[in-house]
Amino acid sequence: MHSELSILISQILSTSKPCKKQLEFDGISSNRFILRNQVGKLILGIKNVPILKDKIIGLGNSITIVKNFDEYQYLLCSHIPTLSDESIWKFKFQKIRILIYLYIDKMTRLLVDRQPKTIRDKTFDTLNTTGNNILLETSELIQQFRETKPAEIPKLDAKKDMNLQINLKKDHFAIFQIKEKEINDILFSYYGFGVEAIKRGPELDDDNYDE
Repeated sequence: MHSELSILISQILSTSKPCKKQLEFDGISSNRFILRNQVGKLILGIKNVPILKDKIIGLGNSITIVKNFDEYQYLLCSHIPTLSDESIWKFKFQKIRILIYLYIDKMTRLLVDRQPKTIRDKTFDTLNTTGNNILLETSELIQQFRETKPAEIPKLDAKKDMNLQINLKKDHFAIFQIKEKEINDILFSYYGFGVEAIKRGPELDDDNYDE
């Protein structure tokens, strides 16, 4: 699992350039919803959003969340190349990009793998709760970043627990059956931080995150 996750994340991170919006039609200002990846490959297409929204509880909120995610992924993509590999912001921004991918992937799988007429439960509502929490933390991170002077951008301190330095406020990865520490390890490896440089504290549990 770790190997497959590492490959997936490397693919996501390597698409930092060129930065572009992924929504061709947002399903809000248009009845159509067309989402493509950075190279133009179709991820998800819905011809008539209003009809499908009537069949699937929570889909409308999911589409709104994806629209906001698209704005944020574009913004983060433009900021990330300006940051050094030691920047805590870079790690947190990349984790948000990974979360956006995971959210969209899960939403797409729910629509493709299950017949719409069977999705009458709270499946999308549960996913949307996580999506809204990610949006909130992303907004807060970007606001903090904008208010930070370039000379004051925090960098990783190898003398302290590096996991704690880059952890998000909430464990948004849990709904995707992934531990945030797994993501941390992959990011540290991707940016050239060896295991010996990472001070490993006690395993984190829910008490280490904000409610």
